[in-house]
Amino acid sequence: MWKHLFLLLASFFPIAVCAQVKEPFDKYIAAVSQPGLGEVVPDLRFHNVLNYKKQQVRLSEFKGKAILIDFWASFCQPCLAQFPKLQGIQDKFQKELQVITITSDQQEKIVHMFNNIRSQGFKMLTATNDAKGSNDIIFSTFPHKYIPHYVWIDKNQVLKAVTGYEELTEDNIAKLIAGNSLSDVNHKTEDILNMSHPALFTYQELGMAEKMMLNDSIAGLLEYSMLSGYNKKYPPSSGIDFTGIYAERRIRLWNLPLCTMLRLAFGKLSTDPREQELVPMPRVFFNIRDKAILDKLLVNFTEAPDSTSDMYCYDLIVNKKGMRSLQDKMKEDLYKYFGVRGTHVKKKIACYVLTMKDSLKLTASDENYHEEGNMYYLKLKNTPFPKLVQHIKGYNENSKSSPYRGLESAIIIDETHFVSRIDINLTVCMNDIPALKSALAQYGIELCEDERMVDVLLLED
Repeated sequence: MWKHLFLLLASFFPIAVCAQVKEPFDKYIAAVSQPGLGEVVPDLRFHNVLNYKKQQVRLSEFKGKAILIDFWASFCQPCLAQFPKLQGIQDKFQKELQVITITSDQQEKIVHMFNNIRSQGFKMLTATNDAKGSNDIIFSTFPHKYIPHYVWIDKNQVLKAVTGYEELTEDNIAKLIAGNSLSDVNHKTEDILNMSHPALFTYQELGMAEKMMLNDSIAGLLEYSMLSGYNKKYPPSSGIDFTGIYAERRIRLWNLPLCTMLRLAFGKLSTDPREQELVPMPRVFFNIRDKAILDKLLVNFTEAPDSTSDMYCYDLIVNKKGMRSLQDKMKEDLYKYFGVRGTHVKKKIACYVLTMKDSLKLTASDENYHEEGNMYYLKLKNTPFPKLVQHIKGYNENSKSSPYRGLESAIIIDETHFVSRIDINLTVCMNDIPALKSALAQYGIELCEDERMVDVLLLED
């Protein structure tokens, strides 16, 4: 899970709490025939191809092989997280399967990215886009709202399934290669192109709770809050208004579990509504006597919830502007609705500690500030050291979706007391702790196991 709020529209910021990312497909008009399950897929041509002997390739060139098409984007961390699995699948089934990854990113950008993560061994056939939109027809043929998105095509070029990342297993790949049914893993594809924002749904068809949550101009409303149940139309998300009549006075949550709501209510304050942080899941501890409430708190989004009753929609408007006012009211409401209160406490736990052994190995150039990276690399130029710490935490404790599990939770404590600007170039998987230790050591930074009194959130009933 991610810890920050990211931009959805100009006035609404969602928290990325699901393992897929929304991709804008407004420009891809469904002007081509879209094959249904069991139908033959057109002989599509992929342009701007990387990691292959040609720059263009048709599906028919892989005759006799099953095909898996992966739609992804460079900004999508859940997509990048699947790369090792995809590469492993391609290597294992290279004679029976062709993996084709495709992105709407420009070729130059993807070439640059692959050059930076080449050490990870990724060499999958990848199609990129260009200013002419040469691959737009591929996106129109297989429309989708979220990435990563997978299209499964058998050896006879018949569409067998469209899925998310959860179904990407070797067992399902073996079924595809064997020509067996994949109906049990296929996702429904209706209404793929008709929503870029919840308000695009026909207002008259909505229930009262949904109407209230979508109304951006309720005149004269000073304060109100409402908790409602699961709404299948929307992905798990959350957003704070930062323009309009409710600017920094309103927060809306869609289909979130109780623990995520509490992690937001007790999260780190920021002056920027786009950068509100959730409490990392490994830093949440429980003293809950009511088993039913504990079960709700432990809903884990790495798997589908047991019941939609474990997810909630919540709408809050407060009279006083500011995230602190929103958080304080959220805490009151969640205690009123569920009987759960939270307290920030210190707890001694096993963790990883960053210390500075030789700061002389860290230098900063006179070049302009530059920061780029993902889970497989990081390049900093003339950048404050805390940016390094933030990046490392982002792919360790801040990306975990389970409660504390010792060192496995990868809680990282910065004891370097170093804030100067640095240049650094790491080509390592950020959540591979042994490899990360080795990479940091080259810059005089030590990452070691230890125990510390750590700030945690204690939830009690």
